[in-house]
Amino acid sequence: MTIEKGIVIKSVGGVFTVMGDGGRKFVCFSPKKLRYNDNDVIVGDRVNFQDLHRGKGLITEVVARRNKLIRPEIANLDVCFIVLACEPQPDFYLCDKVLINCFQEHIEPVVVVNKTDLSYETAKEAASNYGSVADIVTVSALDGSVNKLTDYIVGGKVACFAGQSAVGKTSLLNALLPEIKEATGGISAKSGRGVHTTRYSSLHRIGDGFIADTCGFSLCELKNIRSDELRLYLDDFVAVAHDCRYTSCTHTVEPDCAVRAAVEQGNVCKARYERYVEEYNELKQAEKNQY
Repeated sequence: MTIEKGIVIKSVGGVFTVMGDGGRKFVCFSPKKLRYNDNDVIVGDRVNFQDLHRGKGLITEVVARRNKLIRPEIANLDVCFIVLACEPQPDFYLCDKVLINCFQEHIEPVVVVNKTDLSYETAKEAASNYGSVADIVTVSALDGSVNKLTDYIVGGKVACFAGQSAVGKTSLLNALLPEIKEATGGISAKSGRGVHTTRYSSLHRIGDGFIADTCGFSLCELKNIRSDELRLYLDDFVAVAHDCRYTSCTHTVEPDCAVRAAVEQGNVCKARYERYVEEYNELKQAEKNQY
């Protein structure tokens, strides 16, 4: 049997759709030794498989992963589009967490400000908060500007959307791939919050890259990060921290802290620093509660 290489683009009930390197799709199955251990096959996995016949295949190996999200399960992400918008009110605290997790998982973060046809104020806030640590891309699902995002997934890269509900993640996906026609949720009149619309993970080809039609829920929660390590994932803090009196400065209460001085001088975003202190205290309290 011929051994092929490909990427899992869909998984439903133990049946996997694999796109081979040549672009052909196969309906594949995997033996139990792959499905019921640490190498359980998930969307985004790079795999080797046997080409059986008539578009059928048997997965023989899962290539070592670069990273893995837990909820929903997806592997080998290269880029995360963190979507903000003027409606609903942007949650920069959530954006901070996604950024930190991206840096931890070696995923390139790109802050995407949607609905710029309504307002540019959120774009200004995003630039103030994150302009020194991530690209800021302004788009609208209505005017074709969303095509800017394809520049980030050339070379076979895999990207996903993350962010609040109702910021327009599905609308952006529809604008990039109108043929899939995903349902959009909008904002609940009762709660004022967004309504989730995506039900499962799958990958869609754009050029030679892929977009996942799922948002990175597990990127929205801080996991396996200690309070005293949090500072290491904020590049704008690291850039000035070498002038702190203490090499282990947490930038919260220590004297002669260069980061706090930079905040006072307007060289580091004050709102971002204040959220960092809140996140630091949350992690610190969680650590105390473990004992």
